[in-house]
Amino acid sequence: MTTTMQRTPEPEKMTEEEETSYAGADYSIPHEKLARLIVETAAGIGLRALDIGCGPGDVLIRVRSHAPSWYLYGVDMSPTMLSMASASAVKRIPPQQRQINWVLGNVRGSGLPDDEFHVIMSNTVLHHIEDAVQFWREIRRIARNGAHVFVRDFRRPPDEQAAREVMERNIGHESDGVKSHYFTSLLSSYTVDEVAADMEKAGLKGLRAVEYEDRYLTVQGQVQK
Repeated sequence: MTTTMQRTPEPEKMTEEEETSYAGADYSIPHEKLARLIVETAAGIGLRALDIGCGPGDVLIRVRSHAPSWYLYGVDMSPTMLSMASASAVKRIPPQQRQINWVLGNVRGSGLPDDEFHVIMSNTVLHHIEDAVQFWREIRRIARNGAHVFVRDFRRPPDEQAAREVMERNIGHESDGVKSHYFTSLLSSYTVDEVAADMEKAGLKGLRAVEYEDRYLTVQGQVQK
């Protein structure tokens, strides 16, 4: 599929209304599939794993259910999202299991240590980032050599009509507010070729960007330093 539509950036930070709508939407099926993929691919004991732009924490909480021994960290620039994530974790994670560390920070500069993480994930965050090269540089900085990376985001359709069709096909049952945010996210997303070019500029090696399903792109692999 050849993309001709130009990217229409959306703000890096959601409004409070958008945060509430996103947190209330049902993404349980794709989130569970992603959590299982991460744990099955990066199986190990005592791994340090980070979710960049963790939002309300659903993916990390699902990872916790499959990887009880991992040390989990979620970073987000929104105190509201982190508050939602913390409250959700208290409800869903048994008290005897290791809790998740929630960190306030920007996805382009988290303030986390160099070479710290064995696993780095990010779900539907990339399309919010205006300077994506900085995002990929941050991943390179905080990843250990050989770290597993899983970045999933929307893939920009070729035109607005195609974007509407993707929206109706996948979340046609959701509220108008959720669908409106989803539509603008599709228009703000990157293509596989753009992601590959940005990773090359960032000097990030070992990862591959590919199309996934009808709406996503996924970046996966092991960081080579």
